Amino acid sequence: MKNSVSTRKELTVLKIEEEVFDFRHRDSFRSSIDVMVNKESTKNLIIDFSQVKAIDSSGISSMLLAHQLANQSSGLAIFVSLCKQIKDLLKLTNLDKQLYIFSSINEVMTLIEPAMKTKRNNRGKSPSPVDESIDELLGDEIDLIVEQDLHDEHLEEHLEEPDEINDEPVLPDQLDEKEGGSKKRGRPKKA
Repeated sequence: MKNSVSTRKELTVLKIEEEVFDFRHRDSFRSSIDVMVNKESTKNLIIDFSQVKAIDSSGISSMLLAHQLANQSSGLAIFVSLCKQIKDLLKLTNLDKQLYIFSSINEVMTLIEPAMKTKRNNRGKSPSPVDESIDELLGDEIDLIVEQDLHDEHLEEHLEEPDEINDEPVLPDQLDEKEGGSKKRGRPKKA
């Protein structure tokens, strides 16, 4: 399988350079993903499908495998630039809800850039005083306070007793008479 690997802002981008991603490419794709995730310790991986125009069931299972391998290493496999045929197949198999699919690499970068800036800014900083006080609170034992039983006397004030309980069924016409109201049920009559 022809592919290229590049790095973009701490993310590894694997670009598949084939028009058809099928059973012929399954083994080489798996070994590429395996090397990146396990041996090179790449946690987050973007797989670019911009040149792929067709896929078969082996290609779809390879996508799912990449997703699972990335998850096992506490990372993500993000799939970008999928053509309509691939999106339709993923939707048909309900994998579109399980996989991370984006329209382009730029969309992924704009979504993760704020998180990466925060991560960079937090490196080397000592914990803030607020964090230290929360840690102290969580470190202490928590004493449970037992509440006294609640009494039902306040509940009885708001409950109303039913007038009479009859075993006879009540018809809709009788319901209005029984309630003493003039509420009519159903559609209003035309004028």
